[in-house]
Amino acid sequence: MTSWRYDVAGIQGRRLCQEDNYDAFVPPKQLQGGDLLLVLADGMGGEQAGDRASALVVRRFIDAYAAIPTCAIPQRLQRALDHANCALALEVATDSQTLAGMGCTLVAVVLEKTKLYWISVGDSPLWLWRGRCLIRLNQDHSCRAVLAQHVAAGKINSAEAESHPGRSRLFSAVTGDSLTLVDLSSEPRALLPGDRVLLASDGLLTLSETEIAARLSERKVRPCRHLLDAVLAAAHPYQDNATVILVEAAAWIISARWQAWLVRLFVMVLLILGVFGWYSLGKAIFLGDNRLVGILNPLAAVVTLDWERLP
Repeated sequence: MTSWRYDVAGIQGRRLCQEDNYDAFVPPKQLQGGDLLLVLADGMGGEQAGDRASALVVRRFIDAYAAIPTCAIPQRLQRALDHANCALALEVATDSQTLAGMGCTLVAVVLEKTKLYWISVGDSPLWLWRGRCLIRLNQDHSCRAVLAQHVAAGKINSAEAESHPGRSRLFSAVTGDSLTLVDLSSEPRALLPGDRVLLASDGLLTLSETEIAARLSERKVRPCRHLLDAVLAAAHPYQDNATVILVEAAAWIISARWQAWLVRLFVMVLLILGVFGWYSLGKAIFLGDNRLVGILNPLAAVVTLDWERLP
């Protein structure tokens, strides 16, 4: 089993409030739901409505994930999303005039040993950092992805794509209505030693993927704070909320059975070395092997005893 550690940081940007929410859940072993679940939602709907939507969806997603009977992780993720979406629909129904248009994006990942599963709706990115390169794993359900395709095809340039008024328009989001686009990893992504997984709200996209990869390569103690410092330094006049979660394998945990065997082996090695050491030292003393004394006792290298001349 692998132990996972993660770092989190967020900024409000130039928005009136923070509409991002996130949480983590460590599934119990009997749940068979992986080692770690991370969920990040970016609210929309304006001020408190966006915060309310993202907080509700994160909470209900995790609650549902923990309550679902034993099943495969992709199915568990899909059912948790459906439950959270229905919960949001019920919430909107309590005050349809005030909460109309309330919703959020969502990206959730499950880490299991050396495997990564995910589900996402909207434009919150999920990346794999491997070999100093950033690899986008999930789909981008926004106009930004279409504009990137136009840039690649030579239809527009990068500056036009960056200034396009509809670049942040979403094609899919968690709003309580039918989910039109969902990116679900039916098969896990294999993780290698040194891999890092990065979840973020779209506010981080003030930085390019090249800039993000370069910042991660610097291996700071607080990498998420380091990324957001770069976002703030860019001084975007309409900087969105930005939340970043970076997760990586902390260490390989050995089972209790193997730990016991390793302890026994270590003790045996110490006993063997101890017996050999005392035997060698005794031999050196009683047989006059001063060279070995010099190895075992640095003082003997300075003061050499001539046992044959002793009375």
